Amino acid sequence: MRWLKLSIGFAITAGFVWLLAHEVDLDALGQAFAGLSVSTVLLALAFLAAGWAVRIVRWWWMLRALDPTLPLGVCAGPFLAGMAVNNVTPFRAGDALRVLGFRRQLRAPTMAVAGTVVVERILDVAVLTALLFLGLLGLPAGAFPPGFVVVAASLAGGGIAVLVVLPLLAPVLGRVRERLVGRRTFGGWRWTQAVSSQGALLIEALRLVRSGPRTLVLIGLSAVAWASEGAAFATVAAAVRAGAEPMGPWFSLAAGTLATAIPSAPGYVGTFDWFAAQGIQAYGASTEVAVAFALTAHAVLWASSTAAGLFCLLAHGIRPWRTRGLLPVPGRRESSAPPTTDEPPAMPQASAAAIRAGTAGEARCER
Repeated sequence: MRWLKLSIGFAITAGFVWLLAHEVDLDALGQAFAGLSVSTVLLALAFLAAGWAVRIVRWWWMLRALDPTLPLGVCAGPFLAGMAVNNVTPFRAGDALRVLGFRRQLRAPTMAVAGTVVVERILDVAVLTALLFLGLLGLPAGAFPPGFVVVAASLAGGGIAVLVVLPLLAPVLGRVRERLVGRRTFGGWRWTQAVSSQGALLIEALRLVRSGPRTLVLIGLSAVAWASEGAAFATVAAAVRAGAEPMGPWFSLAAGTLATAIPSAPGYVGTFDWFAAQGIQAYGASTEVAVAFALTAHAVLWASSTAAGLFCLLAHGIRPWRTRGLLPVPGRRESSAPPTTDEPPAMPQASAAAIRAGTAGEARCER
């Protein structure tokens, strides 16, 4: 199934790459790239770094609800390392690494760390859908079908409603989960354990945003983080002389980032680029300039986050080229051994007849 999903992702990437490139004039594309300069890239990187810093603070703010003594600096390495692994591997492996690979540094249970990642996704989707809706409102009449605008508005409103309503449901969901798991009827079913673990993850995440002041701080930090990334997009747009309206780069940011939810090759190749190009092209950029803008923004995002994350991986003793599954390789000798997949042999199960016979024998002995 993993190979099937990966093959589908590469096929989708190939389709979007063809959509992006099949009508592009290479000479005009080269002229658009000619406007780039080192100073422009450095300015975009500065905005991106500011956005990462705010995201790290946001994550630390959630983890502080679990351990108030947790230092801010401890969160930077795992966060950047997770971004880098997400850039080069499929199936969001970086999120799993952040949750499972840095438990000791974060000093928090696995479920709690996973809950913070869930909250991050909810916050990001809410901000991006709101930004997408604002971008749709700024487009000329008829640029998109009315039904598309209604769907975007519904998504934006739904994201905000999730932030408001779900935290209030945490106690109710907790009681439902306990009753479901405690019932003998469902106790022996395999899916009960999965429902229990996933339910605990969701409830743990919702508990992090039950506090009104904390939720407002998290929403504010999310807005600042995406504003910093939007400034990086605006810088790239100015460098390639996109000629689009000011809202163009921001609409492109929302469209391209939300499109990363579509299955694709590692690094979100094709899906991000096509939707980002369409976003700024809707605000007046030509096809070649829109493609140059999307490719440049994607390259700056991918290369900088991957380089920063790789440095953090090496600093934490993780050698991707030496280990399978990105397992940490600390200084201890036993930790460097590859993980074993052998399981202890199953204990023999006594039959019902043997149990009854043994019980009868014990009763006779007592008599």
